[in-house]
Amino acid sequence: MNKRVKQVKPKREINIKKWLLLLLLKVLLVFIAVTTVYCIYLDQQIKERIDGKVWDLPAAVYGQIIELEPGQYRSKNEIISILNGVQYRQTLVATRPGEFVVNDDSIELYRRPFYFPDIEEPAIRAKIIFNANGIARISNIETGRNFGVLRIDPKLITMMHSADNQQRLFVPLKDFPDSLIKTLIATEDRRFYEHDGISLYSILRAIYSNFTSGRTVQGGSTLTQQLVKNLFLTNERSYIRKIREGYMAIILDSRYSKERILELYLNEVYLGQNADEEIHGFPLASLYYFGRPVNELTLDQQALLVGMVKGASVYNPWTRPNNTLERRNVVLRLITEQGIIDDELYQLLKNRPLSVLPKGGVISPQPAFMQLVRKSLREELGEQADHLSGMRIFTTFDPIAQSAAEKTVLDEMANLKALTKKDGLQTALTIVDRETGEVRALIGSAEPTYAGFNRALYGRRPIGSLAKPPTYLSALSQPEHYQLNTWLDDKPLTIKTDSRTIWQPQNFDRKYRDRVMLVDALANSLNIPSVNLGMAVGFDATEKTLLSLGVARTEIKSVPSRFLGTLELTPIETAQMYQVIGNGGKKSKLTALRYVVAENGDLIYQNYPNSRQAVSAQAAYLTTFAMQQVAQYGTSRVLNNLYPTANIAAKTGTTNDLRDSWFVGIDGKEVTVIWVGLDDHNPMKLTGSSGALKLYQGYLARHNPQPLVQNKPSNINMVAIDAQGNWLCSGGGVRMLPAWTADKALLCAGFNQVPRDQEAENDAPSWLKEMFGF
Repeated sequence: MNKRVKQVKPKREINIKKWLLLLLLKVLLVFIAVTTVYCIYLDQQIKERIDGKVWDLPAAVYGQIIELEPGQYRSKNEIISILNGVQYRQTLVATRPGEFVVNDDSIELYRRPFYFPDIEEPAIRAKIIFNANGIARISNIETGRNFGVLRIDPKLITMMHSADNQQRLFVPLKDFPDSLIKTLIATEDRRFYEHDGISLYSILRAIYSNFTSGRTVQGGSTLTQQLVKNLFLTNERSYIRKIREGYMAIILDSRYSKERILELYLNEVYLGQNADEEIHGFPLASLYYFGRPVNELTLDQQALLVGMVKGASVYNPWTRPNNTLERRNVVLRLITEQGIIDDELYQLLKNRPLSVLPKGGVISPQPAFMQLVRKSLREELGEQADHLSGMRIFTTFDPIAQSAAEKTVLDEMANLKALTKKDGLQTALTIVDRETGEVRALIGSAEPTYAGFNRALYGRRPIGSLAKPPTYLSALSQPEHYQLNTWLDDKPLTIKTDSRTIWQPQNFDRKYRDRVMLVDALANSLNIPSVNLGMAVGFDATEKTLLSLGVARTEIKSVPSRFLGTLELTPIETAQMYQVIGNGGKKSKLTALRYVVAENGDLIYQNYPNSRQAVSAQAAYLTTFAMQQVAQYGTSRVLNNLYPTANIAAKTGTTNDLRDSWFVGIDGKEVTVIWVGLDDHNPMKLTGSSGALKLYQGYLARHNPQPLVQNKPSNINMVAIDAQGNWLCSGGGVRMLPAWTADKALLCAGFNQVPRDQEAENDAPSWLKEMFGF
């Protein structure tokens, strides 16, 4: 019987297998260790970013905050313009924030919630009731209580100081509409609430779809993976990047709630391009494309933005509207299939047009105004102006005035270029609040929306006859010597400026009138009487007046030609000068800033409008009255024909050889300064009346003036005069003129003893002196 022989494996073979097992175990342990360390590293990276500062947010720049009060002179039409300017919608019934209803004598407004510089205010339903004088009453529709002040949320005009040219406006998840979130999840990640950051089902489905079609038609990324890629990774196409994306998505999902991930995604996703700046997040895209906050979007608008997630360049409504419309309807069909909307609503929504705003329609760069804002931030905040991330900057910008000015420039400058055959013709406009000095609109060139040399801020040119009113103001500050009926010589004039130079000024029409009353000399912008007046008042007195009006001493030259406009100023400096004259002699420093709020909500800067008496209130009143005669029967009488009840004060200005055309207009609300000319200082054949005044007419046609009603200061009395300019205290005569006198009888008798107004010589305003007794 054969015995089975037991075969023993060689010892060497056993050792090799053990060694391989040990090696495999070591490799596995090293892999686990490396993976663990790598995951810890990724976890730390995610934690530092999400728990810290997720984005270097740009600063949001807002226009002016409109404050409505009972008793304000604001018409119903003006309030409608204001609401349209901040993208409110007129409807038959105001059911949602951002809507208003116009009735016969009232406006019902559903005011949006807004975080104002001092407090967050909720949505409010208010009723604004009007009478013949403006706003009569403002009441809360729900409670019936009256408002003392109702603030309207300001318009977001632009963003600044963005990192990597990325623009976004952060909004917390609670302020997003539920329908938008449902539409996004239904379209991009149906199992968002079920998976742990990655979805194997979605990955397998994408692989199958791509394999069967022979090309990439579907992606398998979850919303969490997309967020990881946008926040932490690049667009590199590689397996390593994809594996890292998956790891980080799992970590992100395990560490943070689905709500936090959604909030980050909604504010991060790329949704288009505006020039060289990227539009990130649904809140900012909503404003760019539709001009309204994200919580006011309709379902079809939400579907459009969700559709852009797949490819913002392919489905861009500005450049590829047909693609975008098709994609939007695909999204609408998807949410219909998932029961979010019914088929009837789907049929209605899919037939709607895109209705997106034109590019730059709501949020636009505003290059000229933003240069002023940056300059003001530097002056007020110093080095802090270099660190504006996440701040909210509230400015004095009026979008309605700016829009009217821009349209005027585009239309009227085209006409002037054709008239002069000068394609290089340029312009600058500065519009400021007459009382507060707040800059409402600014245009620095004939192409308002393009950045470049800002002529409103830096275009220093001779101001021509705009230099005359300060001279007349200086004279009228001496009522014992000068009144509006004072006679001035209008005869050929020769002035010896030095041992070699003889100056012989001429009137623009080359005519002489022998003599002319002071008010008529200014109304008709006569040169010789103005020079005679300036020389009589003196260089020192007129220089003091210019300094009080805000002109820098370095710009003032003691030469006779200064009285005819060799004084060189920028449009904004000129606006400061006329703000004082048009505001009863009270100077309000021109400003573009109201508030600056830090990212954490702290108020770090605020500017309340204030003014001080810079020149005599009586002299300013008389000078403004004379400027109103410019529009009544002088060089700007066309304004009286167009707006007979507005009482606009005006002045045209033209420099030698027709090199510069200037105009200043003052109505009840604004001071507008306009310049037209060529950068090379060559003649362009336009006077103040044929050039800059044309732009002012165009502006008023788009932005109706408010009547200018001057507050009459003490010792100003209306007195009649005869044809020879003599005062007639008994009445009658040929016209009425205001006179600065304490006693009309003494005035008519040839004596004019008036109390001198000393307030202009003291920086303290009258209310402060009364408070502290000095």
